[in-house]
Amino acid sequence: MLFLLKRTWLPALLATALLAAVGLILRWLWGGGPQFGISVHSALLGIGVVGGVLASDVSLHGFFCLLFGERYRRRHQELAVIFRHQRLSAIFAGALMAGLGEELVFRGLGTSGAYLISAAVLFGLLHHIRRELWPFTVWAVWQGLLFAAGVYVTEMLFVTMVAHFLHDLIGFLIFRYLNQTNWSSKSM
Repeated sequence: MLFLLKRTWLPALLATALLAAVGLILRWLWGGGPQFGISVHSALLGIGVVGGVLASDVSLHGFFCLLFGERYRRRHQELAVIFRHQRLSAIFAGALMAGLGEELVFRGLGTSGAYLISAAVLFGLLHHIRRELWPFTVWAVWQGLLFAAGVYVTEMLFVTMVAHFLHDLIGFLIFRYLNQTNWSSKSM
């Protein structure tokens, strides 16, 4: 569901505003969460975290290709096709939704292991699109755990805000490239 909101800019911006408001209100009500830690240092840490998450993405993609073969590759193509008409404004708005809105709700409310793990699972489940694309739901749970580890280790939310923004920005740009090269439409 959250993934689909990132296809066009207006729903992505509205979801960003809603998630950010909910996250900030819950932080205020509960009186806590990781510090924001907005600094050049935490931005650089965020770049390091996204590097690790992207390395994990490459590994997972390769593993799924080996394990499931052509069935997985077709599912990956189906996922890319969902974003075929995504404009650059939607790519940026979707990345903003990930970095600001999703991080405030799924990693911004606490630093305990129990909260971060349960929020990562919920994060992944809310990125579910449909049954046939289940590998990407599992993938989203895993990414949620990686971002949770980033908050747990650094205790700064801005680190994962930067990392998640860059991750989705890069991912959507890859989908755009794949869709423009028509690889995804060949079997669809």
